[in-house]
Amino acid sequence: MESSAETEAPALYTRRSTRTGLPPMRNYLANAWRYRTFALYWSKADVKARNFDTFFGRVWHVINPFLFGLIYFVFVGIIGGGGFDDTERLALIVGNLYAWLFFSTIVTTGASAIQSGAGGILTQSSIPRMVLPMASAITAANLFFRSLLAYVPLHVLAGRGLHMEMLWIPYLTVLTMLVGFGIALVMAVLNVYFRDISRLLPHGLRLWLYLSPVIWEYTRVLDNAEFAQLNPMYPAYTAWTIAFGGTLDPDGPSMLGSLLWFTLFASVVIVVGFITFASREDEFAVRN
Repeated sequence: MESSAETEAPALYTRRSTRTGLPPMRNYLANAWRYRTFALYWSKADVKARNFDTFFGRVWHVINPFLFGLIYFVFVGIIGGGGFDDTERLALIVGNLYAWLFFSTIVTTGASAIQSGAGGILTQSSIPRMVLPMASAITAANLFFRSLLAYVPLHVLAGRGLHMEMLWIPYLTVLTMLVGFGIALVMAVLNVYFRDISRLLPHGLRLWLYLSPVIWEYTRVLDNAEFAQLNPMYPAYTAWTIAFGGTLDPDGPSMLGSLLWFTLFASVVIVVGFITFASREDEFAVRN
């Protein structure tokens, strides 16, 4: 008679080679879902490693983007014709920077998660590699939600008020997380083959920041909207700007239109990222 331990032992997960290199998607997703608790605890450990469990660690996480916001406020706002009393513009910049930091953190930490090997876990276990970028995305979401609480006093001080568009913030958070996660998966694969990708990525993201309506209002390029919308983050952070502070120009891009473009972009990015990552995962152990 077989023991209960033998009859209840979970089946081993194996990847079967296919022409496309993709594993059976149902089995792959089910196995990744089994490690959701690991992703959550790994995220908690990551937050603790950032000294976020200390007072100064929590304060620095909030102050750092705010200080960058002040710098951009001086160079973009005042030199562009504003003044030190333009608190609404300051709130716009800081709020958008928090949203951008959420996105960029997912990309940079997720892209380097595979190469670092998470302290040797990749080479010593059969854990699906996608779980590690997933944990990075959870960490970024955790920090972003805390940042939103810190943004509230500045929002009130700037008199940006309450708007119906604020109800879209949870949906925008999901879309931003999907875009960041999808790009992180592609960059993680490239980083396995070209190890300097993780070093170049922050510079590319900074350039993308300057080209997107994060530290400048989306209304500044309405006359050249066709060109500006070639940047997929233009509708994304137009939507974030409207969600935080309402419509800046009734004749400008609408919230629903921006959300539609952002949703399409997020859908494409997450599918491409998932397929790229899953089809190359078998090579990670060899190349790491």
